[in-house]
Amino acid sequence: MLKLITAIIFCTTFTFNCPAQHTGNDSLQALLASTSQPLQRFDLIRKELEDNLTSSRNIDSSLCIQLLDIAQHLKSDSLLAISYNWIGSYFSFYKGDNIAALEYYFKGIPLAQKANDKRRISSLYFDITLVYSQLKNYAAAFDNNIKGGENLPEKSSPMYDYMLVQYQRNFSEYYLAVHNADSALYYAKLTEVTANRVGARTFVFSSVFLTGAAYAMAKKTAMADSIFKKAIAILPLVKLNPLRSSFYNKYIQFLLNTSRLADAKIFCWKLLDLGNTNNSNPIRLQAVGYMQQVFDSLHQTDSAYYYSRQQSKISADIFSEGNINRIQALSFHEKLRSIEEEAKQAAYRNQVKQYTLVVVLLFFILIGLLLHRNNRQRRKANTVLKTTLSDLKSTQSQLIQSEKMASLGELTAGIAHEIQNPLNFVNNFSEVNKELMAEMNEEIEKGNYGEVKLIAKDITANEEKINHHGKRADAIVKGMLQHSRQSSGIKEPTNINALADEYLRLSYHGLRAKDNSFNAALNSSYDPSIGNIKVIPQDIGRVLLNLFNNAFYAVAEKQKKTAGEEYRPAVSVSTKKNGDKIELTVSDNGNGIPAAIKEKIFQPFFTTKPTGQGTGLGLSLSYDIVKAHGGELQVETKEGEGSKFIITLPLN
Repeated sequence: MLKLITAIIFCTTFTFNCPAQHTGNDSLQALLASTSQPLQRFDLIRKELEDNLTSSRNIDSSLCIQLLDIAQHLKSDSLLAISYNWIGSYFSFYKGDNIAALEYYFKGIPLAQKANDKRRISSLYFDITLVYSQLKNYAAAFDNNIKGGENLPEKSSPMYDYMLVQYQRNFSEYYLAVHNADSALYYAKLTEVTANRVGARTFVFSSVFLTGAAYAMAKKTAMADSIFKKAIAILPLVKLNPLRSSFYNKYIQFLLNTSRLADAKIFCWKLLDLGNTNNSNPIRLQAVGYMQQVFDSLHQTDSAYYYSRQQSKISADIFSEGNINRIQALSFHEKLRSIEEEAKQAAYRNQVKQYTLVVVLLFFILIGLLLHRNNRQRRKANTVLKTTLSDLKSTQSQLIQSEKMASLGELTAGIAHEIQNPLNFVNNFSEVNKELMAEMNEEIEKGNYGEVKLIAKDITANEEKINHHGKRADAIVKGMLQHSRQSSGIKEPTNINALADEYLRLSYHGLRAKDNSFNAALNSSYDPSIGNIKVIPQDIGRVLLNLFNNAFYAVAEKQKKTAGEEYRPAVSVSTKKNGDKIELTVSDNGNGIPAAIKEKIFQPFFTTKPTGQGTGLGLSLSYDIVKAHGGELQVETKEGEGSKFIITLPLN
C-alpha cells in the first residue's frame, strides 16, 4: 500500500513539472537494463541522482520512484532512509516545497536510526537544518544541526570529514543569521580547514564566502571585499543551487551595506532568476526583499512599492498559519515519536521483567513442593522462600517505578501541548511589535508625534501581553519541574481545586497529543470554601492523573464502539466540603465496570486494558496513596453508563 500511494503521489506531482530527461538518462537506462541485481540498480540510480545534483540538472521523477521501489522491495531500513532523503532533497532543492521536504526527512530519521546508519542520520538532520534556516526558524535549525553533529560517522569512516564540514558550515550560517560575527568567522575557518582536507570545491567555496560575510558583519570592509572577489572567481565552477543562493544572499547584503547599488541590483536579478528556475519561494522572498531595498535607496518609489507587495505576497505563502501549523505538527510528532519509542522499549523491558517474575515464581513453587515432600529440608525451603519474597518485593518496586515513569510521560505530553499556547502568543505579539516599531519610525520621520504616542501605547500594551504569556509559560515549566521531581514525602498546604483542574487539562492534552481526532467535554465544579489542605502534592497528582487517564480511556473506547451513534464523551471533576473532610469526584460516561470485576480493580496487577497497555498498578498505587493520607478511594459504576471515583481526604 505504501508503495502504491508513493507512486501515485510522485506521478501526479512530477508529471507536469519535470523537464525532459537529459541525455545521460539514456546511458543509465541501458545500464539498468543490463542488470537485474536490485542493489546494483539502486547504486546506479543513486549515482545518477548525485550527478544531477552536483551538475545542477533537474531530477527525473521516475528515478526517485525506482529508488524507493527497490528499497521497499528489499525491505531495507537503510535504503529506505536514503530514498526518503533524496525525495526530501527533491522537494527542497527543485520544488521549493519545504514542508513536503520536512515530511520525508522526518520519515527517514527513524529508519536510519533503526539501521544505525550514522552517515544517513547526520545527513537527514543537516538537510532539516537547511530547511529551517530558509524558513528563518533559527532555533530549530540550531537544534537539528546539534543532533546531526551528535550522529557523525566514526572518525575512521571516509565520510567523517564530509559530514563534519557540513556541520561546521551550518554553524557558520547560523551565527551569521543571529549576527554573531566572531563565532561565524570561527566556524568559517574550521570549514575551510576541513574543506581543504576533503578536497571538495563546493565546501571550499562555502568557507570562502562565509568568511567574507563574517568580515563584512565585523565592519572589515576591505578584507570582506577581497575575500568575496575570490568567491566570485570560484562561482562559475559551482553548480549546487543552494550554495549559489547562499552566496548571493551574503554578497547582496554586503553590497547594500557598502552602497554599491548597481552591483547589488545585478546580483538581485541573479538571485531572483535562481528562485524562479527552481520554483523556490524562500529564494524569491530573499530576492524581492533585496530589490525593495535597492529601489528604496535609489528613491524609485514605484518599483520599491511593487517589490514590497511581492515580498508580502510570497511571505504570506511561506509563513501562512497553515504552513506554520504543519511545520509545528511535524516537529511535535517527531518529538512524540521519540517519546513513544522510549515508552515501547520501557514496556518491553517491563514485559521481560514480568515474564522473569513468573518463571522465578514457578521455579520456587516447584522447589517448595519438593521441599514439602522432604521434611528434613523444611528449614532450607523456608530460607529459599524468604529470598524469593525479597526478590518479589524488589521486582514490585521496579514495576511501581515504571508506572510512575509512564505517568510522567503522559504528563509531559500534556504540558508540551499546554505550553505551546503562550509561546504562540509571545511570538505573535512580538511580530506585531516589530511592525509597530517600523510604523513608529516612519511617523517620527514625518513628525506625527501624536500618532507616535498612540503606537507607543499599542507597543506597551503588547509588551504587557508578552510579559503575561511569558509568565504563564514560566509557570507551566515550573509546574512541570515541581510535578516531575521525586516526592519529598512531606505534606504541604495545597490548593486541591487548582491541582485537580491542572491535571484534568494535562491528561486531556496528553491524550490529544497521541490522537488529535479525540474530543471530549470537560466539566468541573469546585467548592471555593475548601481552601488549602495538607497533602503531598506529587503523590495526589499521580492519583488524579491516573483517574483522569482511566476516564479518558474509558470514553475513548466507548466512542470507538458507538461509531455513527450519537455519543458525546464527557469527563467531570468536582470537589465539596463534607464536615471535616473533602470529597473529590472524577466521573465519566464511558463503558462502566462490570459488576463481576468491580471488587478486583484495586488489586495489584489487575487490569482490563489489552496486554502491553497497562501494568495493573495504577489504581492499586492510587488506593495506597489515598490510604496513606488518611483518606478513602471508592468507586461507583454502572455497566454501559459510566464510572465515578470518589476520593475522601481529611481537611487537616
